[in-house]
Amino acid sequence: MGASVGIGGLIIGMTMMVVFSMVVASFDAKVDSSLQSIDSANEALPVYTIDDATLWEGAVVDVQIGSAGSGYVNGVLVSSTGNGGFTGTFTVDGSGAIISVAITSHGNYSSAPAIVVQGQTPTSSATFTATLGNFIHANVTNTGSYITPLREIWLFSDGDNPTNLGSIYTSGSSNPYWYSGETLHLQWAESGTLPVSRIAITAKGVNMASTLA
Repeated sequence: MGASVGIGGLIIGMTMMVVFSMVVASFDAKVDSSLQSIDSANEALPVYTIDDATLWEGAVVDVQIGSAGSGYVNGVLVSSTGNGGFTGTFTVDGSGAIISVAITSHGNYSSAPAIVVQGQTPTSSATFTATLGNFIHANVTNTGSYITPLREIWLFSDGDNPTNLGSIYTSGSSNPYWYSGETLHLQWAESGTLPVSRIAITAKGVNMASTLA
């Protein structure tokens, strides 16, 4: 009889310990969940402005090399017709033939400009063909305290054509973050139906829109 009572007491004691452990575990889980909710509520949200936004319908979106020429050194391309503002750079091979072109400013033209090499006298001249298209330019400023990863930011034109900011950031920096007080100059090709009238930016549920000039 005494042994039975002892065993029964032991079982009851172990059961109470198990129940107590479950209560403690449940309490810890609720505390962790509450702390996570508090942290989420206190997390800063992005605050930003679209300083300006412009659609250029006559931007140079591509430059094809017709004749590579010879006797060049790496240099600069400009337009010899119109005042649209196109500039580019090029690289050459061992004979001075132009093998690649990069656009540094797309410009804005009513008709395709003539593209020429700036300030060089080659052995034989290169030729180029410019193609016009549509480009959106915008300056946006992070006016808040939240350092925003570029991959979290999406751009839209008239509610369509989602474009990730990380894929088009063109300031020359490889840093994947948008810091407080920093202004980014954005430019991206617009392939949607024209005319496009508005752009919108969204990051972590914060939305901002602007009419295109």
